[in-house]
Amino acid sequence: MKSTSLSLSILLASFILGVSFIISSVLLMNQDKDSSNGTLNQTAQQQTLLSDKVLLTLKETATYLGMNEDQVMSIIKTEQSSLNAFHHFEGKMFPFIKVQDQFYVSRVELDLWIQDASSNHRRYINGQLQ
Repeated sequence: MKSTSLSLSILLASFILGVSFIISSVLLMNQDKDSSNGTLNQTAQQQTLLSDKVLLTLKETATYLGMNEDQVMSIIKTEQSSLNAFHHFEGKMFPFIKVQDQFYVSRVELDLWIQDASSNHRRYINGQLQ
């Protein structure tokens, strides 16, 4: 009798523990979906705001391109070095203006630069254009 009662207790405890694992897994899965949806919505809102602007800051440009600011600056410096060395530049240059110490980028021209750089398979490696 005691053995049957103990087996029943173990079975009940195992069942409760199993149900708890399943419920917690479902809750965590839903929480992850909610947070990733929130991140996607926030990214979409940022892209919408950026697409309405005529000029982008360096940080906004990096976000728009999916890069970091150092990578964008490297592109600018590489193209400027190439222009200074050869006195001409093949293709469309990165579309920036500099006001005092701040860089601004034309969003419309940036889209055209992306097309040109992509179609010409331009490579920026270690500060050199290849």
